[in-house]
Amino acid sequence: MIILDHTAVLALCRGHRFLAGLAVVETDDPAQRAHVPALCLVSASLELPGATAHVGALPGLEFLPLDFAASAAVEQAVTSGVDWRHAHAVYAAVSESGEGQVLTATPEAYDGTGVWVVDIGKP
Repeated sequence: MIILDHTAVLALCRGHRFLAGLAVVETDDPAQRAHVPALCLVSASLELPGATAHVGALPGLEFLPLDFAASAAVEQAVTSGVDWRHAHAVYAAVSESGEGQVLTATPEAYDGTGVWVVDIGKP
C-alpha cells in the first residue's frame, strides 16, 4: 500500500510531478490507489487551506478514515513520541502487515517507527 503523509499531500498540491502521476491514475481497485490517512489530510489542510478540496477531486486517491482502531493506535503512537501529523500514516503502514510505504518529504520523522519510507524530496 502506498501512503501519502501530510508532507506528500502538500507536495501534491504544489505540483509534485511523481505524486500527481499517482493521484490521477483512475482504477476501480481501491488497493491500487495511493492512500491518504484522514489526519494527514487534516494536517495538510491546516498548513495549506483548500488542500482537502484539491486532493478530494483526484481519482487515484483513497482516503483512510480515523476509525476506532486507528484512533487507539494513533493515541498510542503519539503517547510514545510520534508527532500526531505522522501517527495516522504510521498506523496505516503497519496495519497492512508492515508492507505499507509512506511517501514523505520528512523521512527522519519516521525514525524508530519501523515504517518503510520513501523520500519524495524537499518541496
